[in-house]
Amino acid sequence: MYPKTYQIRDNNLSKNKLYQLNTVLAKHKDKIIHLRDTKNEKSKKIELLLKKDLGQLGFMHSVTNDTYPLFKKGSLFEVDFYHPHEKIGIEIEKSNLYSKVWLALFKQLESKEIKHGIIMVPIIKYSKSKVENTFEITYQRIINNSVHMLDHLDSLTIIGY
Repeated sequence: MYPKTYQIRDNNLSKNKLYQLNTVLAKHKDKIIHLRDTKNEKSKKIELLLKKDLGQLGFMHSVTNDTYPLFKKGSLFEVDFYHPHEKIGIEIEKSNLYSKVWLALFKQLESKEIKHGIIMVPIIKYSKSKVENTFEITYQRIINNSVHMLDHLDSLTIIGY
């Protein structure tokens, strides 16, 4: 099943909105997998691929305080996608997953406007000597290392693309 979804916390996240998001990802599956598996491609290309369809679902793209007051005044944080009515923040990561996933989680926790965090990571990552199941590694790290940090979010979902 594509994409893979794991909900670490599940409290009031619209099942319909999650279904719609997964439908958009499935629609672009081949292009997303190509970008995911191409060395040195950036997650920004996946964002741009999804921008129109997510916009039709009510998501704003590349959201900073200049476009919507998500963070404390003066903050330079940005989230890849934000849905103001549903209060869903989406971060798409592709490389440097260990540090980028923690930064994505931190940004979602820092915003009082984000109630439902979604972090998208590659299902797998090819390295020189092996294939890593980055989707499973990501959600296990969050489960094992952030028990109390998640109290601010109503839900946190990891989606593997």
